Amino acid sequence: MGRHLNRAIAHFGTDTRGMLEGGHYALLHTRSMEFDDLRPYVPGDEIRDIDWRASVRTGETMVKQFVTEKHHKILLVCDAGRDMSALAPSGEVKRDVATLVMGAVGLISMRRTDQIGMVYGDSLGCANVRPRRGENHIEGMLDGYYAHSLGDVGTSDIVTQLDYVAHSHRRRLLIVVVSDEPDITDRLDDVVTRLTARHELVWVAVADMPAVGADAGEQDAYDVATGRFVPDGVTLGPAVAAAYRRAEARRAAELDEFFLTRGVPFVRINSSAEIRSRMVELTEAYSHAGR
Repeated sequence: MGRHLNRAIAHFGTDTRGMLEGGHYALLHTRSMEFDDLRPYVPGDEIRDIDWRASVRTGETMVKQFVTEKHHKILLVCDAGRDMSALAPSGEVKRDVATLVMGAVGLISMRRTDQIGMVYGDSLGCANVRPRRGENHIEGMLDGYYAHSLGDVGTSDIVTQLDYVAHSHRRRLLIVVVSDEPDITDRLDDVVTRLTARHELVWVAVADMPAVGADAGEQDAYDVATGRFVPDGVTLGPAVAAAYRRAEARRAAELDEFFLTRGVPFVRINSSAEIRSRMVELTEAYSHAGR
């Protein structure tokens, strides 16, 4: 495998059984050629499935059952803007964690031979990769995303990518969003409402390293969105630092509530070490949402 998928395996593993299954609309059931069992005929069964020899032998009309293959059509929608150059709480660059998350989704799709595509970009626009299957296709998508996010990119605005998907993708999909933690706005609410009316939507947010709270003498935090340094917690003082932490906790709770009330499974990832546990958590939420 290529470097991105190999790194995803190192953090996520190869066991993808049961991952991201259980939704309503995106799952396609197709019959494979692999024989499973015989059972009595019931009205509605296809005549071509009748096993005439077994029927003569048992004195009852018997039909062949075949293994059902399950396929999703998956679309990764990814933030490739400036915010993904910031640091996660683990100290890793957020684009690196995001690429590993998308690699994990790619590994899940490979086991089921899902079709998987990608839309990525920033406030300036979107790049669209058409859905296909296979290791080379997935590795190429990840490489394209990573290379783009290293360039002279615009500010992050995942709503731009989601709005593009809402207008351009009409067939039902399992949409996996990988982004910064979004601001709750009317634009976000509108596009999430439009997408969930047609598609299945799950969301993985790569968290930010706290902007304040460093000890005296440590390097100040750097805001990649504005290009400004943020003073350390000692310079700001304990009251300001405490107010910041309360505001961040409130913002996180409001974001959790936003996705919960809209029926969108949502997880927050702080480091690459959390990818497998958070993907299991996302799968459980997705499975419950599909009931």
